[in-house]
Order: sequence, then structure tokens, then C-alpha cells
Amino acid sequence: MFKRIWQVFLILTLVCSAFAQQPSIITEIDIRGNTAVTKDAILSRMRTKVGQPYVQAQLDQDKLAVENMGFFKAVDVRAIPLEGDNWKILVEVSEYPVVKEIRIVGNTVMKTEELLKVITVQVGQPFNLTEQRPSAEAIFKAYSAKGYFGLVEQLEPLEDSPGTVSIVVREMMVNSVGVQGNTRTKSRVFDRLIKTRPGEVYNIKKWDDDLRRIFSTQWFEKVVPVETDAPQGFAKDLVVDVKEARTGDAVVGLSVDPRSNFAGSIRLSDRNFRGTGQTVGISYLQTISGGGASIDLDYTNPFIDNRDTSLSVSLYSRLLYRFSGSGFGGSSSPTDERFTERRTGGAFSLTRPLSANTSGTVGLRFEGIKTSDLGTTNANSFIQQDGDVGVLTIGWNRNTRDVDFDPARGDYVLASIEPGYSNIKRVGGAFPDTSLLGNSTFLRGTVEYRTYWSDQAPRTSRELDQPRRVLAFRARGGTVTGKVPFFEQYFVGGAESLRGYQDDRFWGKTFLATTLEYRYPIQKSFNAVAFIDAAGAWGGYGAVNDFSQSSKFKMNVGYGLGFSFRTPLGPIRLDFGFNSRGGSRTHFLIGTSF
Repeated sequence: MFKRIWQVFLILTLVCSAFAQQPSIITEIDIRGNTAVTKDAILSRMRTKVGQPYVQAQLDQDKLAVENMGFFKAVDVRAIPLEGDNWKILVEVSEYPVVKEIRIVGNTVMKTEELLKVITVQVGQPFNLTEQRPSAEAIFKAYSAKGYFGLVEQLEPLEDSPGTVSIVVREMMVNSVGVQGNTRTKSRVFDRLIKTRPGEVYNIKKWDDDLRRIFSTQWFEKVVPVETDAPQGFAKDLVVDVKEARTGDAVVGLSVDPRSNFAGSIRLSDRNFRGTGQTVGISYLQTISGGGASIDLDYTNPFIDNRDTSLSVSLYSRLLYRFSGSGFGGSSSPTDERFTERRTGGAFSLTRPLSANTSGTVGLRFEGIKTSDLGTTNANSFIQQDGDVGVLTIGWNRNTRDVDFDPARGDYVLASIEPGYSNIKRVGGAFPDTSLLGNSTFLRGTVEYRTYWSDQAPRTSRELDQPRRVLAFRARGGTVTGKVPFFEQYFVGGAESLRGYQDDRFWGKTFLATTLEYRYPIQKSFNAVAFIDAAGAWGGYGAVNDFSQSSKFKMNVGYGLGFSFRTPLGPIRLDFGFNSRGGSRTHFLIGTSF
């Protein structure tokens, strides 16, 4: 009995104690100091509400939530006791001012207007601390899109001018630029090839272009960038590690000439003469068919002034075996007998960069022409238009290829206008048009476009020599007006325009030639190539025996397989071409197709 009474007493005591410790209630929340940010916006961030029990831990979390809104320099949240165990919550805030001006300093390669477009901080809006990070990231991305590195060191209102937001940008600089491993190439040559300079803002795209420019000279077996952080400051030390290749050649032997089959030749050349970047060459070629020798003297200086103007000069006396067949696919010719044409003269051109990817060219070619070996009474056995020809070339090109001699990405555009004159002194053979005699003028306009695509990753500056699977396309077209000599027309057919057909199979005053190739690397210096060519020339001189021509637009198709090799003497192509007429030819080419 006594035990039961004790249990009842204990229960009553606990119940009374519970009623005595009822929780304190929040009866009021007062927001002070806000002007631009509404009271409701602040209350929406707080979990503490009127009518709820006062819990200090929750109030601490509410203070953090209000601070995280980003609009306030200072936030104070505290509880004030009232009568009847009630509580008032006082929230005092100090707002950042409305932004009246945004001042960006430290930017030199990016315009202030460009950076203002990408940041989230806006004039006329209260400054928000949470906008610091996205605005800083947006500025970093804007710099990166142009190849620069720009970090935001400060983004906040000024103490002495609260309405002004100060953004301080720090740009990565180039501390030093150097070259190592060169034993022959002069330092002044690298000064021309490398456009990145110490003391300027570091641009990774510009540095990559420098490396590609060095690699594309083909003077070096290895081009490796070495980039390190400078010991002091936000800067880079840049070094190019190179291994020089053999650039001088002395070749004596039997070669295949595209027009006269076999010939004995001597070729002396250097693509980096005495380490100056200049090209010098002399070649002597004597064909087994007789008729005299061909001699060429070539000179190129890629840096004749401080604007990187390039000069090319060529002097020559060349014997051409016209319509003599090509390669190993037979010697089909429209004439009954072979005849020769000697062209003696010279050419020079000046090329100057206009921008990072474009350049302009002015050139002049002058030749004296004399036809020989006309020992036949058949007028269709030769074409004689002897005299002088001069052509001025004005050209423009854009080049965005990753590697000039083996592109996997980018494109190339060339446009040229060529006013020319001829002074024909003797005509005969298939086209004895006496109206050609004397002085005549003509105008030729030509456009060429090339583009390259690969399904593999773009080459980086550390793997410029790595082969790629490439789909390559080229289109060329042009027209000539005026009275033009026969061999100043456009010609298509052969290894460089329409494979599967004889050289110069089609001619005319207007032409169009397209090529699509798929290049598959088998080894680093060995590619298999599948190709299809479509080309035509029309509107020029008429047919010569079985070499029929067209007076209007007409395209011809060739296709086949080939192989390309990169050798110490240069690239070599061997193509097996078939034509739409059931014929075939094998083409040998020293050089690349495009």
C-alpha cells in the first residue's frame, strides 16, 4: 500500500515539473538595417518563426543562413527576453551598397567591355558576395577562350567608395623564352619563328603556333616544349628543345620524270643553308630521250625584312617533252611524235604575312618559249607558239592547318589574279592561228580551297609528328579571259589533278578540279590512301587527234588507291588510278598531293 502511494506521488511530481518548464515562445521577430533586401526575403531564409519555441542552436543556424544570402557585410541575430517568458528575435544587418560603378584593373589583353559582359555583378543591383566566385570563374573562362590565363585577385566594393566594385585581374606573363639543342640553326632564325616574347602576357595558342611553325620548317627531327613556372611572380619560363635534321642533300642518280620517263639527274640543295633558314638549290637533268639538259637554280629567303617577308627566286632552262605520257601506265599521246618545248626564264615572288593566318603574295614570271624537234609534215604532231610570256601574280591565302606538310585539321584558302601578256613570234602545228602573233593580253583568276578532318584527338604541341587518320578535300577552279597561248590554259589530268588519266589530258579556259582522299597511317612515315578525283577543263583550244575536248562544262572521274612515304629526301607518292572510261594508270609523284 505504501509503495503504491509513493508511485502516485512521484508521478504527480513529474507532471508538475513538466508544467513548470514549458518552453519559451518567440512572439516577435524584428528586422533592422535592410533597405534593398526585403524583410520577407530575410525571413524566408530563417527557420525560426513567430510562435515557435526559442532554440539558440536554431538561431545560430539562421544567422549563418542570412549571411549566406551574400547581401550583407555584417549580420547580428540575438534573442531579447520579454515578460511572461516570451522572446523577441532581433536581426540587424548591414547591407552592401547598390553597385554604381564596376572598375576593372590589371587587364591588358582583354577589353574591360568584354569582361563586363561575362560577370554576374551588375550596376544598379546590390552587391552580393555570392557573385564573387561565378564572376571570377567567368573572367578566367573568358581569358582561357583566347588562350590566356587571368586570375581574379580581388572582387569587392571599395572601402572609400562603397558604390564602386573593384575587380583586380592578374595575368600570367612570359618570364623568358629560349631554345636548346640547336647546333646549326642561328638564334636569329628562332627569333623570327618564335613570336612569343619575354615580358608579354602568356598565350598558350600563340606558343603552340610558334611550336607548329618551327616543326613545319622540317629543319628539325624533334620539337619539344618545356614549360616551367618562373621562380618569382605569376609567369612562365618557355624553352623549345630541338634536334636538328639533315637539310642538305646531294643526289646523283636515275630518276623518273613525269613527262620523259627516265632521266639522269644531279641535285644539290640545302633547306637550311648555313643555319640561316634560306633554301638554295641547283639541279641538272638529262633525259634519255635527248634534246638537251634542264637546269634549275632556286633560292628562298623566308626573312628578308623585319616583317617576315619571304623572297623566292628561280632561274631555269627547262626542256619539256610535250604529250609524252606519264608514269608507268603507258605513253598514250594525242600527237604522232613527241616534240620538245624549251622554256627559259625566271620567276620571283614576295610573300608577306597580313595577320596570324593570312598572307599576301606578289610574283612575276617571264619566259622565252621555243619549240623543237619538229621533223614531221603532220601538222597535228606538234603545237608551236614560240615567243615570250610574262605573268604577274597577285595572291592572298589563309592557312589554319595544324601542320603544313602533313595536316590533320584546319583549312587552306588561296585566291589569285594573274594578268599576263604574250608576244608570239611563230605559230604552227595543230593550231596555226596567226591572230596570236604579236602582243596579246589575258587575265587569269584562280581559287583553291583545302580542308582536313580527323576523328582522332587534335595534335598537341608535344605530338606534332604523330600520324592521324585524315579525310582531306580539295577544290580548285578558275577561268582565263583574253587571247591566251595554248600552254597558258588550264590543264587537268595526271598525278596532281586527275589520276587515272594521262598528264594534261583535258584543257580549256575554265576548269574545276576536286579531290577527296582518306589517308590511313600504317606506320609513322607510311600512309595508305584511297582517293576519288573529279575534274574537267573546257572552253579552250580544240581537240588534238584522240585527245577530244569539250566546249562546255564537263567533269571526268578518276579513283583508286595509293601510298605515301616520308623519306629523308622528301615525301613520295605512288598512286594506282582508274578512270571512268575503263583505263588505268600508275602515277609517281615526288611531293605530297595537297
